[in-house]
Amino acid sequence: MTTADVRSHRVLLVRQWDQQVGGSGCCGRFSSGAAESLCAAADDPYAHARADMEAMGVVYRALRERYSDDLVGITVVDPRNTAWLLPTIWRDARRRGLSRAAALRQVHRGTSPRAVVCDGVVVATDPAGPEEAVAAVEDDLRSRTSPG
Repeated sequence: MTTADVRSHRVLLVRQWDQQVGGSGCCGRFSSGAAESLCAAADDPYAHARADMEAMGVVYRALRERYSDDLVGITVVDPRNTAWLLPTIWRDARRRGLSRAAALRQVHRGTSPRAVVCDGVVVATDPAGPEEAVAAVEDDLRSRTSPG
């Protein structure tokens, strides 16, 4: 069996971007830098997202260290990107064999801040650190590949 014959797993790391996403086509994004250039004394409107970005960045690097690209694909997605996120979790959950009701529950849970989703199942929300996130993914993958 070649690598192409083996279906890799998909892990989604859900966290906000530090910019506006709704209604922000290619030339309409409103980022922290744009806000600062308009009013230097204004608070950064996306400062709250920075901590999540940094925490999930550490999780991303830990997962990338643990798993190769051909085994686990990692996608970082903003929970406000519902046009992509919701159907992706739904399809992954159904492909995994979850019932419609169970898949809907995962879709709902998958928009939580700092969610870690493995093949359509939320395995962690707001993990305490990268070790917890990696262990949750490892446990999930192991539970589906263990005999018996």
